Amino acid sequence: MKKLMIPAALVLLGTGVAFATKAANSTKGAVIPTYRMDPESGLCVQVGQECSTIQNVVCRWTADGVTPLHRAPISPTECGSVLFKP
Repeated sequence: MKKLMIPAALVLLGTGVAFATKAANSTKGAVIPTYRMDPESGLCVQVGQECSTIQNVVCRWTADGVTPLHRAPISPTECGSVLFKP
């Protein structure tokens, strides 16, 4: 009986790890708040729009349809990586 319990426990542990990994990866693509570079001030400012981290079409600011949106600022004058449409 002991010979059967250890492999069964390993299979259950592996299944749990697989589900936890899948859940962690799906939250990476969550919809997050966005920022844009303000050309007048040179600062990274937050906009009231949400984009995703999952690669797709680049998310653009709705006010002008051209300015790409980014992740949270690295510094006041530098935005994070480009985001994508959810």
